[in-house]
Amino acid sequence: MRFICDDNLGKLARCLRILGFDTSFQEPISDPELLRLAATEKRCLLTRDHHLLDYTHPYGILVLEDDKPLTQLTEVIKSLNLIIEPMLLFQRCSRCNEITAPVDKAQAGNHIFPYILKTQDVIRKCPSCGRHYWKGTHYKRMIRELRQAIPDNALAGPWPEE
Repeated sequence: MRFICDDNLGKLARCLRILGFDTSFQEPISDPELLRLAATEKRCLLTRDHHLLDYTHPYGILVLEDDKPLTQLTEVIKSLNLIIEPMLLFQRCSRCNEITAPVDKAQAGNHIFPYILKTQDVIRKCPSCGRHYWKGTHYKRMIRELRQAIPDNALAGPWPEE
């Protein structure tokens, strides 16, 4: 499933990307333009604006009640009966939504601290924005937070190790 988050849901968009979902985040635009973009890109629209329910949209509109990103994530997963594929976790760039790819440490060397190069087996890079990713201490924290937000029956396999 593909999503588009309106300008109120930037942190939720990042969470969905971390889970592997193709998720567009839209800066403020008019409602008709947002709906047109969602339809053109075949995306379910996620919003906190109740008035968007006045429109019809072929890929669905989900209005979220809570303002906390992890609670919103739980709401999306439960409302849409999403299944999370553990092997897709942390494969997308949380900033720009592109799929990241493993890079050779020598290529990443100028952009990554030497300690990271020594301690990490895999470094991934976004081909679009150039951001690098690795499983540092933030990874463990994020896994713990995701475990709390994602219902057990929404996971297609075991959680990755912290």
